[in-house]
Amino acid sequence: MLRLLRRPSQVGPASLRRLTGVCLVSASLLAGGCASSKKAAETAPPAEAPRTDLASLYGRDAAYAVGITQSLTFEDPVRHRTLKPLVWYPVAPGTPMDNRAPSEVFKPFFGAKDAPLSDARARWPLVLLSHGSGGSGIDLSWFGAHLAAHGFIVVSVNHPGNTYQDTSPMGFARAWERPKDFTVILDHLLKDPTWGPRVDPERVGASGYSMGGYTALALVGLRLNLEWIEKRCTTPGTREEIGCESLRDVDYRRIDFKESRASYRDPRVRSALAMAPGMAASFEAQDTADIHQEVGLILAKGDELMPHEQHGLHLSGLLPPATTRTVVLDDAGHFTFLPECQPKGFEVIAMLCQDGVPGTRAASQARTKMEGVEFFRRTLDVR
Repeated sequence: MLRLLRRPSQVGPASLRRLTGVCLVSASLLAGGCASSKKAAETAPPAEAPRTDLASLYGRDAAYAVGITQSLTFEDPVRHRTLKPLVWYPVAPGTPMDNRAPSEVFKPFFGAKDAPLSDARARWPLVLLSHGSGGSGIDLSWFGAHLAAHGFIVVSVNHPGNTYQDTSPMGFARAWERPKDFTVILDHLLKDPTWGPRVDPERVGASGYSMGGYTALALVGLRLNLEWIEKRCTTPGTREEIGCESLRDVDYRRIDFKESRASYRDPRVRSALAMAPGMAASFEAQDTADIHQEVGLILAKGDELMPHEQHGLHLSGLLPPATTRTVVLDDAGHFTFLPECQPKGFEVIAMLCQDGVPGTRAASQARTKMEGVEFFRRTLDVR
């Protein structure tokens, strides 16, 4: 069940104006995610020399420098969607990596733009990585780049209709479009003359944060229970809850509930790791019945938007114990899975910089990155 929450005191009208169009707390309560302030996003990060200190950037066990590219564009003519993947990937150690900070509110990651993919493997395991509602793929660079440094190609995408500067209540409600985005991307990527021969089609996983967590789980068989959300967000007495602010006015007559609750499982995806998965309180046993792949859940004990006992642990209880690993981060909050904040971030997007215990985001993310590498090495049989 959703619980009634007051807006955090830090999010007054002025703060809301600083946030992107509508990355509101209401959207986050069900699906999470956010973006930088518009003002900060327009400010370029300060220039600095490229770095090659791989161990200090990505851990002593990191084997590769990190490449990054946004050179691909895939068209989905059936749904009239243009998909532009963001790719992190392993490159040769010693390759100079630049500060890739998208704004001055979040700490940067470092990567080598369009550097050659490492030849250490003929084919590389692949992880599909999905952002939260109203956010963007680059929000998860702290995780995607880390996986790349440890031997994975990682592909994200800004989901049309539910991403930074392109979001709406209907785009939010049509969450099932997100796993379909990745199926289309995977179709194209495996046929791409450059990337297709370098991706191991037998070693594909999925991950994501909040609404992106739902997306990753949908790729292994989770079904969306939009009927639960419609009832909750249109019924007097519960429709005013903050979690329904972006969903109470959706015209649900325009939605085919058979389509929304269909399975969008992609049989090529062998495992899924979800961080603070979105809409977790809404799922029922029938929604998880088709999940037979290995699943990992990383939950925030201090999740102020989706309390982990009613949401994440509820979902965990619906999954087979033998194939599910659930980790609860004691110090984390819902926004712990966004990048670490710069001092500017605490000024203009304070809500997004809060954690369950102040000052613990780096440690919580370090645990999450370790869990991610171990999970995908094991479930994708990467040696």
